[in-house]
Amino acid sequence: MNDRLGRLAEFRLTPFVSLSTPVSRLLVADLHSAMHFASMEHATLVGFLTGTLSPEKLAEEITAEVNACNAAVRAGENGYILITDGPSVEVTRESARRLLAAMVEERLPFQLANYVADCIMMSDDFNYADDAVRDAVHFVEDDSRPPTHDETIEALTKLG
Repeated sequence: MNDRLGRLAEFRLTPFVSLSTPVSRLLVADLHSAMHFASMEHATLVGFLTGTLSPEKLAEEITAEVNACNAAVRAGENGYILITDGPSVEVTRESARRLLAAMVEERLPFQLANYVADCIMMSDDFNYADDAVRDAVHFVEDDSRPPTHDETIEALTKLG
């Protein structure tokens, strides 16, 4: 396996996958599939979480990955989360605020924010500064339904 691809986590899809199935945990179908565009770059995540990469630029960089994920789900494929390796990074309250604020301000659509949260959770290279940060990332990662604007604002206020 190519070292650049980093860690790999596999999840099986249920036979009830539909076009409305959330992005979370259903990323790229197969390393050899034409649907596989790229893995999530560690540096891209860090850039967004630290504020050097805008939500718009992040969306531009990961939209193809999310589209590939959706295509894999529609095709009934197994899903994979691929994240390149990098140095250990602490996800701070400011990082979590940045993610939630991008959703509140409609600068990052929920499906993309959800994908980012899944990548943070699935990578061993990201650690939570505290329980409030972990809860915020889990809030975004919950793909049972997109959160309302008010719920997202409430999650943001819980970070202080």
